[in-house]
Amino acid sequence: MSRISHTFKNAPVLLLALGAAGVTAAAALGTSLDPHLSWMSRAPMPTASAGLASVIDDGQIYAIGGSNTAGDALAAVQSYSPSTGRWRREAPLPVGASMITAAARAGRIYAVGGLNQAGHALASLEIYDPSTNRWTRGAPMPTPRGLAQATWSGGRMYVIASLDAQGNRLGAVEAYDPRTNTWQTRAPIPIPRAHPAVGTLSDGQIIVAGGGLKTHAPLADVELYTPATNTWQQLTPILRPSAGGPTGELVHGDEFYVIGGFTGTSLDASTFVESTTVG
Repeated sequence: MSRISHTFKNAPVLLLALGAAGVTAAAALGTSLDPHLSWMSRAPMPTASAGLASVIDDGQIYAIGGSNTAGDALAAVQSYSPSTGRWRREAPLPVGASMITAAARAGRIYAVGGLNQAGHALASLEIYDPSTNRWTRGAPMPTPRGLAQATWSGGRMYVIASLDAQGNRLGAVEAYDPRTNTWQTRAPIPIPRAHPAVGTLSDGQIIVAGGGLKTHAPLADVELYTPATNTWQQLTPILRPSAGGPTGELVHGDEFYVIGGFTGTSLDASTFVESTTVG
């Protein structure tokens, strides 16, 4: 059995500039959760976007897809160099997508799912090679969806939870193997949810906390997935229910942080920060 303990963190308002993945990206660049952090403005993105995906690859931050103020699904891909402080437009996505999910590994960026201009859920997998600035299409996911989360474990990308085009929470969990360009359906998360906080621990287990969006009440439920046995385990809930929007997350060793998010159906933003250790 896994052990879980909670810690409440007294912290100032935390600004998540590029969404949930932006928090993970910041951690990869060396930002800590020191409550005495100082913030500074950076160069704005060339194309305004919300509901985008953001990842880090080889020290570059990539902002992928999203939607503009008018609600148009964007194909824009923009990269930011922390060393120069400059943005650059990259090859766009083949199809515009908001509420898209992305994860990076071994010099490739994997952008999956999302909602297209018509609001239909996508099953597409687009693979970006920064060295050639080109996209190629991978095998589609078995389940079309948006507002999912993706994380790597054991060389596979796990896409977890989401909403379908009708706004229903999904518990689907599917694993992509880039070596064979194939998907495998895994045990669904017992409590369906959209855009939870997700992270991979040092032993390869995947922790999922909270989730929800708009008219769906936020969740406090926490579940732990073990890829080796394809099983889920219920853990102690987070202290305050937190919906997507998205919820920020990062893993430091085996300490998993849940940062901010929405705390009600009226989209009330939260300053709440929690951490837990699983071992």
